This record gives sequence, C-alpha cells and structure tokens, in this order.
Amino acid sequence: MTAQPYVSPAAGVVRSGARIVFPSDIHVWTDGSALNNGLETCTAGAAWTAELGFHDEVSLFGITLSNNVAEVAAVVLCLLAWRDAHLVVHTDSSFVLGLVKGGLLAMERDGWGDSLRHLSLGVPTGLLQYTLYLLRDRSGRLGFIKAKAHANDVHNNMADFLANQGRIHGRRMDLGQLTVPTGWVDTAPVLAHQPLDFLTQLVVRHEVPPPTTTLRFGRFSDRWVVAMGGLFGQVLDPGLYISNVWRINIPEQLKEVLWREMNGTQVLGVGYHGKSDMGRTCRCGATMSLDHILLGCYRYDIAPLCAVLSTHLTRVSPPVFCRSLRPEDWHPSPWYPLIALRRVERNAVRPSKTLKNPGKALSLSRPKREWLIGTYFWMLWRWRMKEIHDSSFMFVPRLLVDALDDALGALPTTPVGVRGSSSLRKTTGPGPAQDTVGETSVPPSTTSFSGLVGRREAILRTLTDGAFD
Repeated sequence: MTAQPYVSPAAGVVRSGARIVFPSDIHVWTDGSALNNGLETCTAGAAWTAELGFHDEVSLFGITLSNNVAEVAAVVLCLLAWRDAHLVVHTDSSFVLGLVKGGLLAMERDGWGDSLRHLSLGVPTGLLQYTLYLLRDRSGRLGFIKAKAHANDVHNNMADFLANQGRIHGRRMDLGQLTVPTGWVDTAPVLAHQPLDFLTQLVVRHEVPPPTTTLRFGRFSDRWVVAMGGLFGQVLDPGLYISNVWRINIPEQLKEVLWREMNGTQVLGVGYHGKSDMGRTCRCGATMSLDHILLGCYRYDIAPLCAVLSTHLTRVSPPVFCRSLRPEDWHPSPWYPLIALRRVERNAVRPSKTLKNPGKALSLSRPKREWLIGTYFWMLWRWRMKEIHDSSFMFVPRLLVDALDDALGALPTTPVGVRGSSSLRKTTGPGPAQDTVGETSVPPSTTSFSGLVGRREAILRTLTDGAFD
C-alpha cells in the first residue's frame, strides 16, 4: 500500500519521503547585526524570517566579525535552512547583492587573491567560498531582491529585530568551522593579476615549510589541540598560534623556555645530563618537566604563590566568569592557553547589565594578565632551576611569597572596563601633569610603557640576582 503524502494546511507544504517540496516560491528576509563594527571587540548576530512564520537567529563567533560578515552569515544561515525550496531572498545589504551578482565568481576566477580586497571588504575568504558552495548546491530556484532598509517593511523589521536578538541571546554559530566539500569551489590561486608580494607569499608558503609544521612540533601540536578542546571546547589549529609565543606580553626569557618546550629541545627529564639527579626526577618521584614545575606537587606546594597570582589577577580582570581568567584551572599544561588567549576570549562572555561590553574589558586587561601570569611562571622556573644547579639553595614556596608579590606588583593594577570604577586619567594644575587613579597619586614613570618595562626588569633582576648568587 502506497503511503499518501502529508499536506500541511497552514503552509501548503507537500511532504513526500525525506524531502519537502514547496509548490511555490518562498520569500525570506535576512539581516545581520554588529556591535562595535570594525573593532576587535565586535559582536555580531544573523537571522532570517520567512513569510510562512518560520525564523532562526544565531550569535556569530569563530572569525573576525563585522557588519558585512553578519550579512553574509545571514544568507548562509538561510540557504542552509531552505536547501530544497524555490527561494526568493530579500536583503538590504548591497554588499551581499554584489557578491551574488558576480562578485563571488570574479573572486574564484582570479584566485581569491589580495588584489580582490575591494570586493571582499574584509570578509574572510573561507566564508565567501562556503557561500558560493551553497549557491551551487541547490535543487530549487533562487533569486535575490533588494529590500529597502528602514522603510517600515514588516518582514525586514522582523529580520532586523531577530538579528539583534541573535547577537545577544541566540544559539552560537562557529563560522570558522564551515568547510567547502572538495570539487564545489575552485580554491587554487591564480597567478594573473596578482601583486608581487602575493606571488612571493605563495612561493614561500608552498616551497619553504614553516618550522611549526615539522615533526619536531608534532607532539606538542597534538597535545595542545586536545588540551585546548578540553579546557575551552574549541578546536584550534596550532599552526596559527605557535608563533604567538614571541608576541604575547611575557618575560623574554620565558619565551625562550616555552619555545624549547614546543619543539622538544627542553633539557629536562630523561634528556637532562647534568650532575644533579633533580634535573631528571623531582623530589616527589615524578619525571621533571616544565608542566610539573608550573603545576607543583606534594613536595612543592605552590598554593601560596598561586594565591598571590590570583590576588593580582583579580585587580586587573573584569568582573565576569571566564575560564581564561583562572590559570589555576589550566590543567594539565598550565601555559598552553597563554598563546591563544585572544582567540579563546573572543565572544566568550555575553553582555550584562553591569558590563555592557565584556569583550572590550577582556581585551584591555589581556596584556596585564599576560604579564602577571608570565612573570609568575618565569619566577617558578628560575627558582626550580636554581635548586637544580645550586646545592645550597632549596625552593620553599611559602618563603618566597613576598618576593613574588613584589615582582607582580610592579604593574599598576586597576580594574579595567568596570562600570563605576575609576580609570587612569590625566589631571592638570599649576605644576606638571600627574596621573591619578581615583584619589591616589601614581608616579608618572610607572604609568608609561617604558617606565613599566624598566621597573619590571629591575625587580626581576634584583630577585633573580639575590636568589641565585
């Protein structure tokens, strides 16, 4: 007996098997919303609404966001939802209309190169390629119509409202995870019409393998991907973040230590050939490693030192719950998140009544937090290395609390991005200008970047010279 197709009286939809066949064109309105457009702290949402009453809205993350990205993402979201329908898409974005009227094909023809920035306007190539794939992978008709913005159109106003709601409360959509199946889009570069610097980049990229892709970094890359996925639930490409170790705001000596740890040339554990057995095995019996030093053990209780770090981090961090603000929870490799803090904190906290822009607050406090965490790791490393190489020195964490507190206190610690808090500001008077935090006067030398660096290096030099002589 043949099953009869189900007919919905509300939508006129004929369902046969697993496919939905729409008897006529479906009109859908799309829109994107972006706050702080063009800035690192930009948050964005995308939405669509159909004349049948269906709608969907999402909060975007995963790539650098902007208003154009949100508009393209809204079309992508719509095409994913209506893959088999005869569709008419209404959008108020001239940028999107330019893409579907030939802009995407022009980019594919010319190899998606840097010479086409006037067409892409900052939208990542991966998102544009995925849009072209969805336009081709359709079984129904597709048309685009220019919707006049702010013309009191009910459906367009609803799409705008849903996009704003999606930016704040919508389910999260990772645009960085969109991948184009093989064969749908030509992603190969084209040599014609390309500038010389782009051709040079292609030669270097395809002929000279970067050191981060060699087998030497393979073990670290595998462990880092697993650790970051467990800590923050994000799948990241380690090749994009390994080089960040040279750009983050931590002591230069620690950068060398972390780089050796990444490429497997750290002389500790089984690779240590010094006179002291402590370079191979800790007093607790575990194999000596950088991770073991930074985590501590029952023979080296670093909880007092960790409490000092937490106190200083609290002073510079915004009042939000974010795992990147709690280095004591970074297990099993406590330094792994340092090289990707900017990425894991992107859209990690939603706005609230007390903090309207948490992304900006996290961004402003990030250099200070990197310096505090890096200095803490560097002091632990130096003290343990001193114990290994100097038999007259013993590392007792509770006796070094004051020394660590002085080192971390070299940086002015004022709350960043908190409503109602006093921020660093200039006051003028009859004498020279002074920097004040609230009502407390701060010497000018400590508020300039060169003053901070000088004071930090002086304290570190005093502590290390005194501890290791």
